[in-house]
Amino acid sequence: MRPATYWIGQYLLAAGTMFLLLAAVDLMRGDSLAATWPDTLAWSGAAAAIFVASRWRQASKGIDCAACKDEQVR
Repeated sequence: MRPATYWIGQYLLAAGTMFLLLAAVDLMRGDSLAATWPDTLAWSGAAAAIFVASRWRQASKGIDCAACKDEQVR
């Protein structure tokens, strides 16, 4: 299994990317970043935690992703 630093990096990458995406959506709606960044940060942190936790669970159980299984069949 991969070290903890890998999973921390995955979390930071996912949370940062989601924060930028959600902030861009808020800005396109006309909201100010000063008013929406706390909620955007909370949502991106929660979503990244769920995403990385599910990937960690799959890795700890040795479950391959569906795309990996398809490539092994071919």
